[in-house]
Amino acid sequence: MIDEATAKAKYWVEEPPIHAHPDAISLIQHYRPELQDTEAMIPVLKDIRLKAWNIKYYPCVGLWHFFKFGMAEMPIYPEIIERLKQGQRVLDMGCFMGLDGRKLVVDGAPSEGITNMDLEDRWFPLSYELFKDEDQFKGEFFGKCDINDEGLFGEGSIHRHRYDMIYIGYFIHLFPPKKQSHIINSLVQMLKPSSGSMLFGNTAGTAKEGGHKMKADFAPPVRNEKGEMEKQDFVFHSTKTIVDLMSEAVKEGKDGEWEFTADKASFDTDTSPTKTFAVHFKDAEIVELNFCMKRK
Repeated sequence: MIDEATAKAKYWVEEPPIHAHPDAISLIQHYRPELQDTEAMIPVLKDIRLKAWNIKYYPCVGLWHFFKFGMAEMPIYPEIIERLKQGQRVLDMGCFMGLDGRKLVVDGAPSEGITNMDLEDRWFPLSYELFKDEDQFKGEFFGKCDINDEGLFGEGSIHRHRYDMIYIGYFIHLFPPKKQSHIINSLVQMLKPSSGSMLFGNTAGTAKEGGHKMKADFAPPVRNEKGEMEKQDFVFHSTKTIVDLMSEAVKEGKDGEWEFTADKASFDTDTSPTKTFAVHFKDAEIVELNFCMKRK
């Protein structure tokens, strides 16, 4: 696993990008009206971010990428809000501190239909510390949830066939490429087996049609075929490879028929990544990648 000094050299930007992400600032000010002065907000944000960083040295934490509401930027966002208003339920898998859920509420969705889930439950107290909404947010938080554990989605689980929509924002890249199809299929088992149920998300992708593979330094090493410990593979998907991945996950047909979409946009570089970060990913041709699979 990467040590803190190396992680900071690659993935740490000191100042929060408050001028680059007005939506994030407005969201926090909605819940924390005493922080209307953005200068007063900075030490609060730095304190919360440092506590999150001390839990996991994730690039998205060090680079303030959690300020970016990936769900809200997707073309289907209005549909998500409308479906929640109709009483449907969305699962934010790998929710971190539940920022996307709070954004949904501010944009008109009832919090009762929002479920937040993460392997790491130490993020959750930080979310309440930031938003001060313990008495307002009526959604759910489930921690210590490992998508590799069949008990999470298998027969008898409360999560099996429970959700109308599942969001995976910057989630699928956490898994080795060879396991990603299985992960997608496991998530499908938590969707309701009805027309319109959908799995959608976004991730850092690549403009290269065939995708781009490299070694991950923020994940635990794995043992290769020779019995040697090595860094895990990390893949940047393209619009083609992410659609291929989703299709592969449900290719046997027992989960019904699906339609798949993917689009790309410019990668968010306004958080001023470090020079080390830029060198590390210089060959990836990074783009923003949105994708969705919806049951017909």
